[in-house]
Amino acid sequence: MARSVSPEKLREYDDLKRFFIHWQTHLSSYRPYAIDHPHNPINVLAGLERQLGVSRALVGLKQAVNDILEGCEDFSPQQIARADVSLAEAGAQTLTQLWHRRSRQYKAILRRGRLRDETEFYLVSSILSDTASQVPSSERERLSSMVASYESQQA
Repeated sequence: MARSVSPEKLREYDDLKRFFIHWQTHLSSYRPYAIDHPHNPINVLAGLERQLGVSRALVGLKQAVNDILEGCEDFSPQQIARADVSLAEAGAQTLTQLWHRRSRQYKAILRRGRLRDETEFYLVSSILSDTASQVPSSERERLSSMVASYESQQA
């Protein structure tokens, strides 16, 4: 059963969906399925939206966007600039804007000291799994503790 969605969440969903669709159709070099194939990521998202509603599809969409951001961390400044221009021309949030948003979310998690949902869990888990990141060991320990606490709550 689909839950009602606040205007703020609907706006967030629309913004992330615009980014996701443009990324998948114009910027991603990895396209394992044709655009009309049921397993194409865009069609999977549409199916989730129909079956579960926007509120629950938003969780998966956030994770997909975070995966895209992780995949772009080694982009050169020129690659980022080209992607940003293309996204902005499509009316979508840019990589730079999404990284900034992700940074704010990360700082909020650190201040709060706990993970609220699955999206935050995956964000922190991806940071912890990045062995090249410059996260201080004390911060890494706090993050590990938050992940362990979240996992125990979900079990």
